[in-house]
This record gives sequence, C-alpha cells and structure tokens, in this order.
Amino acid sequence: MSLGLTPQACVLCGDDRRAPLVRYEAPDAYEQAVGVASDNYHREWVTCSGCGFRYSRYARDPDVLDRLYDDAYRDTGAAWRGGSAEETFQRIVALPPEESETVARCGAIKSTIARLAKDDIHTLPERRPLRLLDVGGATGVFAYLFRDQDWSADIADPSAQGTFIAKHGVTYHQQRLDAAFCGAPYDLISMIYVLEHVRDPRMVIEQAHRVLDASGLLYIEVPDEIAFEWKPPDDDIFNSCHLWMFGPVSLTRLLDACGFDPLEVRRIKTHRGHYALTALARRRL
Repeated sequence: MSLGLTPQACVLCGDDRRAPLVRYEAPDAYEQAVGVASDNYHREWVTCSGCGFRYSRYARDPDVLDRLYDDAYRDTGAAWRGGSAEETFQRIVALPPEESETVARCGAIKSTIARLAKDDIHTLPERRPLRLLDVGGATGVFAYLFRDQDWSADIADPSAQGTFIAKHGVTYHQQRLDAAFCGAPYDLISMIYVLEHVRDPRMVIEQAHRVLDASGLLYIEVPDEIAFEWKPPDDDIFNSCHLWMFGPVSLTRLLDACGFDPLEVRRIKTHRGHYALTALARRRL
C-alpha cells in the first residue's frame, strides 16, 4: 500500500525502514484547496527505524505545496484564514505586548543573543544596524516587531501578499530562500514555523549558511514532535502541509550536518498552546 509514497527514505539518516504512526485516507482542507483528489489518496506519519525521526509520507504531486504557498495558503477566502496577510499584520501588531506571542519571541531571541555575548560564547559585529532576514514571514509581524535601533529587517517569502510590508520599513523579497536569492550577508536568519513545510530542509538550511555573515546566527522554531503524545491525530499540527516533525535530537543533528553549531535548543509551549521547539545556532566557518 505504501508503494509510490514520497519520500522513500529518511532525509536525516537515509534509512528506508520505518514504523507507521497514523494514516489519513482523505485530503485535508489544504490539499483540497489545490485540487488533490480523494482517489487513491494516502498520507501517513512514520518514525524512522534508523534514527527515530518522524516525518510525513504522501502519494501526491510533490509540487502541489508550492502552488499552495504561492497563492492559496494565505488566500483570504480559505477556511483556515481570517483575513489577508495585511489584515493579520494589523491585528497582531495592535495586541498589548503582554498578549503578543511575537513580542515575547523577539524579546527571548534578543536576550539570548545578549547573554551569549556577555558570557563570551558568541558575539555579533559591533556595526549597526545588524541585519535580520525572516524566511517565510509574509505577514510581516516578526520582522516589523524585531526592528529597533540595532536591527534592520528583510523578509523572503514567495507570496505576493506580503509586499505591503515595504511601506512599514521592511524590505520584502518575493522569492524563496534558494540558490537564486541575493541580499547577503545577514547577521541573523529566522525560520519561524517554516522548516516543517519545505520539501528539502537540508537545502534551505545550507542556503542560510551561504547568505549569513561569518559570525551569523540562525533561529529556528518548529512544531515539536512531543505533539504526538499530547494532540489527537486530526489536530492541525499534523496537517498535510507539515512534512517533518522535529525533536531536540533530530533538529540538532540536521543543524550540525548543515554547518551550524547549536547554542541553545529549547522546548516551549506557546501562548496559543502549541508545543514548539526553538533553536539558536551559529554558523560554522
């Protein structure tokens, strides 16, 4: 039954042995939005028998998610969206700071960077402003709120909906972080709930390595595999857009393979009740 499913082997260790976790027999709302049919449908979450990494296998056109992210994922008419990217931006930046998950995230990253410098573990250049690139941040919220007297901010995202952010002082690159991307070097690259969506996470992190300054940092936030213990199989965290479910061991292993030294890896529960994994890593020369 699993013949023809993608991927054929674990992207971390290459082992093609796996154990099933949960299977789905019909396309979810995301797949339906881009025409994935119910005929011969199959999708499953599995655990790699070699390294324990948990990932999704599916029988569909591998390009289907590219179409989703280019258009339908942020479509204001989609069932999972309450408005356009700009409307989402306006709603979130208007939140009181104590209610904003993004304000808390910005503060945590900056305080960690300051602590690492104070402890002589890692220091960014003295020049100002330092440069942030937020990958996949088309709502503009994180890049906008991260900016201050020490930081400027760019965004790289394939969606046209994020272009509005330019009028708020954030540079917007309507493209993926791939070999064609230019705009380097950056001092910090953020990937906030991005890595679980991309077909080739290793390629994306390796490209981040190329566009970072020699002393640059990478911040990653992804759903935590612990969700398999605490969330039901139909929870949105297991939707068809999510291809990989990282834990501390698998995320650290991937970062190391791509030329990064993890400085801090944390398990958190977000303001909205999601189980998440965060990592701050430095570029290895």
